[in-house]
Amino acid sequence: MEKVRKHAARSLPIGPEKARHCDGLRRGRAPLALALGAVLGLAVVLLALVALGALRDADLWLARGARALAAPWLTQLLWAVSWLGWQPQVALIGVAVAGGLFWRRLVLESGFALLTLVGGTPIYLFMTLLGFRPRPVHTLGGFPGERTLEGTSFPSGHVITYTLFCGFLAYLAYTLARRGWMRWIGVALALTVLLSIGPSRVYLGQHWFSDVLASYLLGAALLVATLVAYRAAKRRQLARIPVLAVAAPRGGDD
Repeated sequence: MEKVRKHAARSLPIGPEKARHCDGLRRGRAPLALALGAVLGLAVVLLALVALGALRDADLWLARGARALAAPWLTQLLWAVSWLGWQPQVALIGVAVAGGLFWRRLVLESGFALLTLVGGTPIYLFMTLLGFRPRPVHTLGGFPGERTLEGTSFPSGHVITYTLFCGFLAYLAYTLARRGWMRWIGVALALTVLLSIGPSRVYLGQHWFSDVLASYLLGAALLVATLVAYRAAKRRQLARIPVLAVAAPRGGDD
């Protein structure tokens, strides 16, 4: 524990590191605006579909289309995407990522990464109390890689968790990566997983399209709140460091 405490105590970005983190904070305005735009856009689409009475038709059409698209390679790929979101693998991945951030002396970021991993759970549990909705696999059957799950179809815990966790990691990659190619590879990987989980849940018959759309909306709204809180905490962290502080040895941090 003493080693962990000392490691955390040396986590403040000093000297040139502070300049890099300040630059990342400024750069982070764009992805925050993008996340807010996603919330508004998803809300508009969902409200339009509700107003037009098209949700049920869209749900049935896409669910039947998913069954028609069945292919072994696609089933394996999308099953793997969903598999990452079940326990214990999602917990192991989250702890590994948070541990890696902590080891890189990104202690604040490590804590927020853990928060995004579990932060959507209360919202998910509350939403499940609003009413039971049968899953497509229970209603239609015949889905590729069919696996019967208990519980309600709305909302999708996978989508909420992936949107929060992968969205936050994409933000960190964009704002803190040292090199441009590292930044864009990190963003691309995180967003690829985030955007593929929705189609995966529909394809496997575990959720309706409207469940996924609403869950992306919930996850994006939580992501915006998380990013606002993280940026406020980051400003307070950086404000504690003298502008002309001399860089201290960082013990292997390149």
